[in-house]
Amino acid sequence: MGGKAKDLVGIIVGGGPAPGINGVISAATIEAVNEGKHVVGIIGGFKSLFEGDIKCVLPLTIETVSRLHTQGGSILRTSRDYPDRVKKNSRS
Repeated sequence: MGGKAKDLVGIIVGGGPAPGINGVISAATIEAVNEGKHVVGIIGGFKSLFEGDIKCVLPLTIETVSRLHTQGGSILRTSRDYPDRVKKNSRS
């Protein structure tokens, strides 16, 4: 890459389905990239994150999110797990 390292922004979806979540993921990604940041989505919610599953990390770019608002559901899926509970169970 050359130059200084960029900041990393992670996007995770938790709770129940929310109308327009792909639009939010898209807008947040575009804004962060325009500010010079790398953006990744965490697929599967907090459980995947705290289990350290590196396969759940999805790089997000302006190109990959620019038409997301036309899709239903969440490209990152969602999880109804509570972060504190998942984190505690992952350490066991």
